[in-house]
Amino acid sequence: MAAGTVRTQMPDVTPWKDTTLRRSEEAARQARQAVNAWLAHSHASVRFDMLQVVSELVSNAIKHVPAGPQRDWLRVRLGVGADFVRLEVIDPGTSQPQPCFAPLRLSSLEVSGRGLGIVAALSVRCGTHLVDHGHRVVWADLADTRRALPAVREPAGRALSP
Repeated sequence: MAAGTVRTQMPDVTPWKDTTLRRSEEAARQARQAVNAWLAHSHASVRFDMLQVVSELVSNAIKHVPAGPQRDWLRVRLGVGADFVRLEVIDPGTSQPQPCFAPLRLSSLEVSGRGLGIVAALSVRCGTHLVDHGHRVVWADLADTRRALPAVREPAGRALSP
């Protein structure tokens, strides 16, 4: 994927797992624990990269989304496609422009601003879009060499994409 590209065309996925967390300093750790448990027995090919991706996206939602009434939440969802696993982090949204997935220059000494570049590097596709009430979805698809759905499928919920 080209640096800075925000894709809006998302291949279909089968909803699989999700959780809603309180936006707090513990949320990134809680999200990693949930994703680790969800991927422990299936989709092992994406597990470690997905832990990095969820950490980056949840950290961004905590850092960049303003606090306020009814804005203390974020949602983490996994979906399964034909040959990929999708992670979505949904937050209350912000008035800021779309996040930039372009990585900083390698020579940069900045200690922050690398997260979405890492997400772009680890994923086959990633992007962002707004849904109802201005909530932002930031998503990443990671290639799954297993190419199969989970052994135990839960009842389908609502689609992961708008």
